[in-house]
Amino acid sequence: MTTFYNNSTNVTSDSMTWLLQFSLWPIRIVCPLLIVLCPIANWICISIFQSPIYHRSSSKWYFIFIAIFDTIYVLVTAPLIFLITFQIYIMNINIISCKLIVFLNYLSCQISAGLLACLSIDRLLATTCLYLYRYSCTTNISKYVCICVILMLSLINSHYLIGYTIDNGFCTKKHYIWYDRIYSYLNVVYLLSYSIIPFTIIAICNVFIVISVCQNKSNLKKKYSIKKPMKIINNPNEQTIINSPPCYSPSTYEKQEDKHQVFVTINHNQIINEIHDSDHKCRNYRSENLSLDREETLNPVDQLPSLLNQPIHHKRTFSHRFLSSSPTHSQKLCIQLQITISLLAISISFIFCTLPNCISTIMIQTYNDNDQVRNFWQAMNYFSIVPLLITHSVNLIFYYLSSNMFRNRFKEDYLRETNTTKQFALKTFLKT
Repeated sequence: MTTFYNNSTNVTSDSMTWLLQFSLWPIRIVCPLLIVLCPIANWICISIFQSPIYHRSSSKWYFIFIAIFDTIYVLVTAPLIFLITFQIYIMNINIISCKLIVFLNYLSCQISAGLLACLSIDRLLATTCLYLYRYSCTTNISKYVCICVILMLSLINSHYLIGYTIDNGFCTKKHYIWYDRIYSYLNVVYLLSYSIIPFTIIAICNVFIVISVCQNKSNLKKKYSIKKPMKIINNPNEQTIINSPPCYSPSTYEKQEDKHQVFVTINHNQIINEIHDSDHKCRNYRSENLSLDREETLNPVDQLPSLLNQPIHHKRTFSHRFLSSSPTHSQKLCIQLQITISLLAISISFIFCTLPNCISTIMIQTYNDNDQVRNFWQAMNYFSIVPLLITHSVNLIFYYLSSNMFRNRFKEDYLRETNTTKQFALKTFLKT
């Protein structure tokens, strides 16, 4: 029995050793690629979110700072983990590298998670509480929130700059009595700030965001379903009932007078008879500013009762404003929807790619006395590092796939310039 037990123990130990060795290869393959691709991808994200199309968006600063600290996290962690697989420990070089690597590693991942949670709250207000969002979620406020989160987490993680040093050639925490006493609590703070609190906020906000987006889409379908395709109907008195845009070009037999009477049907029970110049209305229609400012959120349908009580000179342009402002409102809602979908994409990726690493880290600490179980979870931890690093590097792909506005800007800034450069180089080559 003893011989059988020893043989089974050796087989288990050999299998754990093989599993640990195998778990190192994904890191050795992926880390060099991410060291090159992550800064490029996140820099593209930063440049696009700084473009004028996101100028009035309250979410742009969250996306920008998330990209910055994702880059810091990958550039600090990926080389460190890659060299550790070859038993090269750059943290042990000197005390500065020891303190900075530990501090930046913990700080950057916590800030990315914290800002993603704040972005989820911002999108939740944008989809469920529009009045509060208009006055509380501006670009300046979002920038101040990002700065406060960065400063607060920097202060919380500053103990790594104090408590770590080089001891006997290894980067380890100092053996201060007060630091040893609170270090276990600091690990709890790390788990709360990086995983538990952000995961909870992101999950709850995303559930309500999905519900709100579905409700808004159904409400929009009902609201805009009453707007039928525009048609021109001629009456016997050669008067035209117009339910089309002012720039409608009538046919030859309809162009009998420069001045014609227009009947605008409102709520199917009131008709406004007005005289106007078609060319003048067409110029007004073209000069209308279809701005995308999110402050303009009132629908002309909501203004209808007050407009009916106004004098006739105020009513003259009601039909024109009713038709021209609806596309503007739908465009703004489309922009908000694209930003919200981008958030949902990166949030789901963050949760599913980060959760395995958090679970394996907790299990390693739990089974610290059992070598076999600890080695198994250590191998799982190595496997979980790969998706953890990937989720901080591929947000560009999620933005590109989920947002038509981001995709068009990317093509305009990078793909068209590349094609123009290739064409110019080809013409130059042919001339020579």
